[in-house]
Amino acid sequence: MKALATTVMGLLAGGVGLAAESAPIQEQVSIIPRPVELHQRVGEPGFAAAQGLLMTQEQMQDPFCAAAHAALVAAGVPVRVVPQGTPDLTVCRDTAASNAEAYALDVSPAGVRVSAASEQALFWAAQTLAQSLLKDAAGAPALPSMQVRDEPLLPYRGFMVDTGRSPLSLDELQKILRLMARYKLNRLHWHLTEDQGWRVEIKQFPRLTEVGALRRETPSMAFNGKGDGKPVTRFYTQDEVRRVVDYAHSLGITVIPEIEVPGHSSAALAAYPELGNDDMPGYAPEVMSTWGVKPYVYAPKPQTFAFLEGVFTEICELFPRADIIHIGGDEVPRDHWRRSPAAQQFMRDKGLTHEGQIQQHFTNRMADFLAGKKRRIMGWDEILEDGAIRQDAVAMVWRADNGKLTRAVQAAKMGHDVVLCPTFYCYFDYSQGKEPEGTDFYNAIGAHRSTKDWRHVYSLNIQLPELTEQEQRHIIGLQANAWGEAIHNMHKLEYMCFPRLLALSEIAWTPAQLPDGSRRDADEFAARLRAHLPYLDAQRVNYREESGKPRLD
Repeated sequence: MKALATTVMGLLAGGVGLAAESAPIQEQVSIIPRPVELHQRVGEPGFAAAQGLLMTQEQMQDPFCAAAHAALVAAGVPVRVVPQGTPDLTVCRDTAASNAEAYALDVSPAGVRVSAASEQALFWAAQTLAQSLLKDAAGAPALPSMQVRDEPLLPYRGFMVDTGRSPLSLDELQKILRLMARYKLNRLHWHLTEDQGWRVEIKQFPRLTEVGALRRETPSMAFNGKGDGKPVTRFYTQDEVRRVVDYAHSLGITVIPEIEVPGHSSAALAAYPELGNDDMPGYAPEVMSTWGVKPYVYAPKPQTFAFLEGVFTEICELFPRADIIHIGGDEVPRDHWRRSPAAQQFMRDKGLTHEGQIQQHFTNRMADFLAGKKRRIMGWDEILEDGAIRQDAVAMVWRADNGKLTRAVQAAKMGHDVVLCPTFYCYFDYSQGKEPEGTDFYNAIGAHRSTKDWRHVYSLNIQLPELTEQEQRHIIGLQANAWGEAIHNMHKLEYMCFPRLLALSEIAWTPAQLPDGSRRDADEFAARLRAHLPYLDAQRVNYREESGKPRLD
């Protein structure tokens, strides 16, 4: 790679010392996701990491050097800055790479060379180095002699957590972010609003959290129609949101907020009922304490649009690095619009012929507003159903027809960028197969459906044969979703998502066909996965064992 060299030095394993040859390293590295190209010289000496690498104060004045330092620290690689020392690590900015996340590594007994296209790419290089620390024949920590050339297949590699239904603590969100970063996932989709709760502070509209965050109870994990009798009041202050967003940024992750429009709005309408279709009989919105699709939707009124623009103004301020804002758009009932005289008058005034076009109006109104703030909208695939929307809108495709990604094909052919999260592969609240007996805790949605363990996730093919090469470029992302109906807390979230999330990370990063002629292989991945279980154990992750047993129970 053509590069502009910037030399930095770092510390990989404590202590200060010169570059040194390790004893021979017999173990093969087990990197997840698998790099595009990896050539390891097994059985040869590598770089002796016990004495570490240095970074000098002079080089810390260079912003790219400082970014390398931050990346190593965030990856769990210790760094010591000293007044002077002998370089062991050379970092070069690659100015010719076509992929901003591309990096290359060259490790030898003399040291480590990193070439990276951006600060983000530096971070992924640091993650690969952290995963590559092994023991040499003498039992000392070492990096094997190897060359790596790597870049992601997809620019959007996401994980969604549903705190609208089941809030998590800041510590839990930060743990999720650390695990995502370890496996090069770069988008946290933060589902913040639901019928069952509004979870983000909006200064202009305090009742959203004063009223909308309060749920009287949560349905039982046994799915028996009973509630647990425990009120839920958790929401995230704006200061807390900023802490999560900044922490994610330090790990190379962008947080994508979701505010549901125009459905899944019961909690918001409980707080501000005048924003709903309050002229229809029986109108009585509340924060819902049961699951399922609820009938309450925003009304197409001037004050409703003003409210939403006010909400999204604050959301844009809270998420300054989010180039995409998710506006929901799924499972929108139309009955209230049919029964509302005001909504019907709105349709006549706008020349609309069916209620679905009211949703289209909401979508385009929010898309135009957010475009003025230099953001694109993303919505669930229903946003494409009722008429043309802005070309730059991103479709998050979750529905499938008989197991086929027909809706993704249609969206790509329409010229929309697409993030895939099909239920039958990417809904991690769905069953993985055999679950622990004698408890309701691990009950899962979709237990009657086909098993969706990590091997099933790994079998997903995101190259859609119906698309031309140009159309395939619209498939920009892949995401796992952890919905809150069946995942009430972090302990269960870990069981449902690990190790499935590692399998998804590899599909999103590594091409099915690699330059050396090999292909992604589930059995080969399984061997690497076993090598990562000690790391998950060290992080106290309650992952699902192959037997179905939770690791920490």
